[in-house]
Amino acid sequence: MTESRSFACLLSFDRRYRGHFMVVIVFLQLFTATGPAYTYSILFVSVQEEFAAGAALTGWLGSLAAALIFCSPISPVLIKRLGPRVVAMLGAALLSCGLVATSFVPALAYAFLTFGVLVGVGGNFIFQSGVKVIFDWYPRENCSRATAGALLGPSVGILAFAPLLNALITAYGWRNALRIIGGGCFVISAACGAFIASPTEEKTRENGVEEGKDASTDPASEVAADDSTEGATFRRTLARVLLRADTWLWLIGFMLSSLGWAFFIINYASFMEYDRGFTPNQVTVSLVLGAVGEILGKLLFSIFGDRLPCLKIYAVAVTGILGAVASGLVTVLYSVTAMYIFSFVVGFVRGVSYVCPYPAAMEIFGDFGSDIVTMLLLVPIGIGLFIGGPLTGGLYDLTGDYTLSLLIVAAIFVCSTVSLMIIPLKRRLETRRVARNSHGASVDASKVPAETPVAGDSLDLRGTNSHNPHRGQNKSRQLFVG
Repeated sequence: MTESRSFACLLSFDRRYRGHFMVVIVFLQLFTATGPAYTYSILFVSVQEEFAAGAALTGWLGSLAAALIFCSPISPVLIKRLGPRVVAMLGAALLSCGLVATSFVPALAYAFLTFGVLVGVGGNFIFQSGVKVIFDWYPRENCSRATAGALLGPSVGILAFAPLLNALITAYGWRNALRIIGGGCFVISAACGAFIASPTEEKTRENGVEEGKDASTDPASEVAADDSTEGATFRRTLARVLLRADTWLWLIGFMLSSLGWAFFIINYASFMEYDRGFTPNQVTVSLVLGAVGEILGKLLFSIFGDRLPCLKIYAVAVTGILGAVASGLVTVLYSVTAMYIFSFVVGFVRGVSYVCPYPAAMEIFGDFGSDIVTMLLLVPIGIGLFIGGPLTGGLYDLTGDYTLSLLIVAAIFVCSTVSLMIIPLKRRLETRRVARNSHGASVDASKVPAETPVAGDSLDLRGTNSHNPHRGQNKSRQLFVG
């Protein structure tokens, strides 16, 4: 009797805090998925010296890996077919194999396959599975808090991998360092991936146990029967989203923002070493301070993000302006102390800029489902990172320093902010126009369809929809049924 009561209490605790547990699991998954690619700036110097390659070509290797982590066309299809758990486990294997295989490459060209493709695609399988699970568990309420908590993984990854990679390279060389990190990443990713699950999978499993149904037959038959319907619905929904002007404003603006931040991921360590003459230890300290600032920025947003009195896209725009200021300011900083302070502050801004687009996208596009939102988030990040590394590295090869690159990055941040700010302005004007036309025609309010405003129910121009947190979910279900 006591054992059954204890089991019931444990089951109740598991049901209540399963979503919190998933945030921790995804945090650890993103820690390993992005750690090696995000600290490529430390590996950058060793690889460039080993193969005597230019900054543009060497930087492109890191850009390719970072881009594929966010922008892979394969993972959405696999996640819909196999589920996030299987895809995350497959990603752990690819990521680890890519790191180990890179340690054996005889030329830089082979590293584009091993590090660029395998590490990037493996990290994408892990990252996209984790982000989709977070959106499934927290589609509206506490979305900012959950995404901020999970997205602490990349920041902690930089904080841990930067000194670890630097120490391993100093002690054993960069090839042995990659072998050690590859083995560690596989252990952590595979262990966490075994527990990842979406809410629908949990409900199916519980219903099968509690109601005495054959859980191995009924869910499988339902999935097999609905596969073609879901695929067709997803394609129709995607086509509707891509016909909207604000979708392209978001994609362009967020892509430019990611392109700007790519400098601080790919070339920042090279900038400090070549343009400022810092030692490897000073570079590592700067990166660690940046990671600490990034963690604090994400923690702050996790606390106050859901309480903002405005749309979260305004927070994305503000980080773009601050990124432009930072890119211009760093060109006149030379002392070690000033660079330490700058690294911490820019890390804080970067932390907020990394996490606030996720709930911002859910506010704007949440009615179209988590699959669409995940795609609209990760694709522009991947494209921006893919272009950013070669762009800034190529300008360095042409000019001999990063000054011109940083000025162009500042201009890119400004363009990103302008593109993103047009979205709420456009929707506000369209809402006013609809209201004015309705008033002029004296149309009865009950005859006006609920979806007339282009803004949609998910975009409250006052920046809050807390009075009815389930409204967007109901619309999303209606959209996918139709």
